[in-house]
Amino acid sequence: MVREYRIAVIPGDGIGKEVMPEGHKMLKAVEEVLGGFHLHFAEYPWGSEYYLKHGQMMPQDALKTLENYDAIYLGAVGMPSMVPDHVTLWGLLLPIRK
Repeated sequence: MVREYRIAVIPGDGIGKEVMPEGHKMLKAVEEVLGGFHLHFAEYPWGSEYYLKHGQMMPQDALKTLENYDAIYLGAVGMPSMVPDHVTLWGLLLPIRK
């Protein structure tokens, strides 16, 4: 029996967007080599760019959305030159971690 896992992917900003695809490739390779499980990924564009367009780091119902996943694959979040760190911290990182 193959176990199924749902993974929410939040690439974040800057380097997060650069390294997440490579990490995704690695996870898919592990899935192929080990077998016995399958990963389903769903990506969410939340982060500093989302904040600049919508005035918030993630939608109001984001935590409810994330409840449906087995794990969250979270990339580097932050763009201090455009969005203050406290906005990133309190608007996305801490709510997800709590």
